[in-house]
Amino acid sequence: MTTPFCLPLALSIHQGLLHIGQGTQEEGNNETLGTRIVQMAIEFALKHNMPAVLILDAFVPTGAVFMLANSIWSTELRQPLVTLIVRAKNNYVAYFEAKNPEGENPVGRPPTYGEKVTLMELFDHLHLFSKLPCLVYGEVEEVSIMAVNLLWKPIGGMIRFVLAVTSHGPIIFMCSDLNQDPVLALQLYCARTRIEVMFDMLKNLINAFRYRFWSKHMPRHSRKPKKNKDLKQPSSQALPRVQLCWEAYERFVMLGAISLGLLQLVALKHTDAIWSRFDAFLRTRSRHIPSERTVKQVMARLLVNDFLILAPSAIMQEIRERYFGEKFLPQRACPPAKPEELLQQMDQAS
Repeated sequence: MTTPFCLPLALSIHQGLLHIGQGTQEEGNNETLGTRIVQMAIEFALKHNMPAVLILDAFVPTGAVFMLANSIWSTELRQPLVTLIVRAKNNYVAYFEAKNPEGENPVGRPPTYGEKVTLMELFDHLHLFSKLPCLVYGEVEEVSIMAVNLLWKPIGGMIRFVLAVTSHGPIIFMCSDLNQDPVLALQLYCARTRIEVMFDMLKNLINAFRYRFWSKHMPRHSRKPKKNKDLKQPSSQALPRVQLCWEAYERFVMLGAISLGLLQLVALKHTDAIWSRFDAFLRTRSRHIPSERTVKQVMARLLVNDFLILAPSAIMQEIRERYFGEKFLPQRACPPAKPEELLQQMDQAS
């Protein structure tokens, strides 16, 4: 939990598939962004036969998300395969369980929901909270935390609400597991910031989203389309080419994700070797394990050195001649130059 890495398990295009013949518009299909994410987590858990914990932001705390997560159970664990931990919105309310009506012969239907609870008002009763140490965004601090199981109307069942007061302010979580450890729920949510770092590395370091595959058979559209249903569908003759183009998008991004995973693996397995060869300036090290950017800088220089001292008969030697040209290479009859000299020649040429 102190130095986690984040890596995508699946990357795919979700919108626009209907217009290239890969999606189906079914009646009553109420799929949303939140349910789509939960469905991907369920498919991963089923494929690998292992439980999963899905951390989501306050954008998707809906009843459909929790009902979908509770729909697939594990007979071995006797619990749903996917456990949700979602940040609740500040205006959410919940209910206590209704008490049995007094009297021998109560009239009418017994109530389902008891007293209404505005969740944010619970922070006015800090004497009910427990003070425990917790790792919050990489720093250990003492937080005031409380967990309570309440009824939530969108699903008509119980939800575990975790309320915490940290140095960043009050926060509320909704957990599908009614036995969820509140401290662990807070730590897992704080660790999700690594997702933002992951997308930054994919975008700006690996350039995984800078694909330039385009087909003239794909109709042009405005950069700001008003409605997705107004998108034009390619002709039936051009549809196979357009589908191949979309597959190229996904494969290019997936290769970038694999490259990011290799950088993370090198950082974990060869931490001391990376730092010993890192010659750039860092004002402070945020953690002991080097970042993906640090590993890439070290590995790039090592690969260039290996690239320049290859044997004359190696296949990479032919690639080097084609890329740099003959004027940047020593003659085959002459002894090979030192890597430092070739690097200096490359710098002068550039």
